[in-house]
Amino acid sequence: MNNKPKSYILLIISTATILFVSCLNLANEAQNWIKNESAENIPGKFHFLDDTGTKIYLPTDFERFSLAKYQKLLDSLTTKKEYSFEIDRLNALRKMEGSLYIFFDKNTKSTYTINTIPFFKFSKESAGQLLGLIQSNNQKAAKNSDITFTKISVKYGGNINQQLFKAVYKVKDKKIKKEAFNSSYIISSNDKTVFVQLTTAFETDFDPFIEKMIF
Repeated sequence: MNNKPKSYILLIISTATILFVSCLNLANEAQNWIKNESAENIPGKFHFLDDTGTKIYLPTDFERFSLAKYQKLLDSLTTKKEYSFEIDRLNALRKMEGSLYIFFDKNTKSTYTINTIPFFKFSKESAGQLLGLIQSNNQKAAKNSDITFTKISVKYGGNINQQLFKAVYKVKDKKIKKEAFNSSYIISSNDKTVFVQLTTAFETDFDPFIEKMIF
């Protein structure tokens, strides 16, 4: 199988990395999602993705939102400009082949989106190409703006049965002095591929929740 990044993967990554940190007026303090528990015992609950049967595990306070309900929430929390930016991002994700699911934590004002997309088996080499694309698009987004992108971590792990790519960036708006953290995951397993994007106001290790995903 050709494991070069496919066009829909490139578009998703391109769209996801252009994040405007003023959106949603993110909470200033982190909620301790892990609570010093082992990965097996972290508090949370499973959610079922209707189209593929995949089960995802999220912190307890995350609630599933329809696009219409999330748009209404955005309208109450953001300016018109911020609303437009976020809706453009969601519309791009919604146009991908497969389904888009939106989850929101009202306590921390954190957003978790997951796309179920056509199966994409990838390698360390193609993961490197994805990282290169992210960096390129970050540079374009930062040019002539007050937005800066700082790479926090990048990870690739995989074997013949499962592959995972992760990239975490801090995104800062120097003008309004706000920052957010954008964690992106692409995971392929059991002939299924998902794209996850988590936006928070604080740096967090979300890997234990990702590891409990059931394909």
